[in-house]
Amino acid sequence: MGKQSRRKRERQPGETKVHRYLARAGLPDQPDPGPYRRLAAADPEWFDQVVVADDFSLLLSRKRDAEPGAILAATRTRYGLLYRDLDTALAEYASRPVMIAAAWLRWWFRHHPPATRLLDIGCGPGVLTCAYGLALPEAEVVGIDAVPEAVACAEELADRLGVRNVSFVTGDFLDPTVGGDGFDQVVAVTALADAGLYPQDPPEGSDALSSVADVDGPGPEFRSADADRLAGRLSPGGSLLVLDRTPDPSQAVRLGAALLHAGVDLDLGRAGVELFVEGGQPTTFTRFAGVRSGAPATLDRTLRGEELAAWIKCVPPPAFGPEWHDELRFEALKADGARLVWGCELNYSPTLERREIWEHDGKVYGWITTTGSFRELATGRSPEELWNEYGAYAGRCAAKGVQVRFHDPA
Repeated sequence: MGKQSRRKRERQPGETKVHRYLARAGLPDQPDPGPYRRLAAADPEWFDQVVVADDFSLLLSRKRDAEPGAILAATRTRYGLLYRDLDTALAEYASRPVMIAAAWLRWWFRHHPPATRLLDIGCGPGVLTCAYGLALPEAEVVGIDAVPEAVACAEELADRLGVRNVSFVTGDFLDPTVGGDGFDQVVAVTALADAGLYPQDPPEGSDALSSVADVDGPGPEFRSADADRLAGRLSPGGSLLVLDRTPDPSQAVRLGAALLHAGVDLDLGRAGVELFVEGGQPTTFTRFAGVRSGAPATLDRTLRGEELAAWIKCVPPPAFGPEWHDELRFEALKADGARLVWGCELNYSPTLERREIWEHDGKVYGWITTTGSFRELATGRSPEELWNEYGAYAGRCAAKGVQVRFHDPA
């Protein structure tokens, strides 16, 4: 049998445009860690400093009481090392961030509104900023970053690519004196979470044992003074385009709510999610697009908050992880009349865990939830199996001194 010919997959028009631009910038379509690894092998002392800076930034990001100034200082230290020169910056960009950039540019090339003045927030080495400048040759494009080394790399990249309508400034993107104001398009890709514009952990007062209750309850009411300042950089009618990390749905609802209450009319028909593998784990990123209405920030936007919560709950799997979708199924069972037949609460401080057995329409379901965002809905098991497993677990915990409280069915 002769060899079968393999037809090369044809790129869509947007993909071709992204491929050509990334190749022009010296970047691949898909992550390639090779150049970054070679840099690390050639300069192990520098790489050790990068690892220490990475670990410290991660530690701060997980502390609820971390000072914003300390987080910003750690970020500057880390990126100061990664952006020591443009070739190092591009090698690091190719190892991971390029997957986010490629996906974002595919969407932006197809859907971005026209612009005469565009602001790119957290521009880094200028990869996206230069893409905007080339796509909008008549527009003024400004990139802002808090790290001077990043701005230096961005300026060199623009020079390499021959992009003449872009400029870069160092400073805080929330400061209206940095880079000016009155932009008719502001773009923020993976910049707002790092800036603390929305919380990475549910605030106090949220139901730590229910993500759905948080999304339906306090999440859509979230307000952020920094979001107000961000929206203030737009002229009335200007467009805000955002893509940021939201591994948990409570993060997505607060990001959207912060923008809504800042006077940005979100178009949920243009919202969406992307999943990228980071650190070996799939991470959900949420995209929001909207227009600054010019309405006062005090305007009652409760109805839009409800729409935002409903949109997040309708995003299909695997967005936000299997635990979230297990909880959505569990909430649907409760809404359809499921009945609690047994339950207990275990307090191994600072974590609380609930284990419950529910019955609905002749079927039995096991439900486990913790304040650590673990959610598990067990189906297809007999009442005896669930009783033996959950009851025995509660007994073992109690024997070890864990506080166990049993509750009667409501």
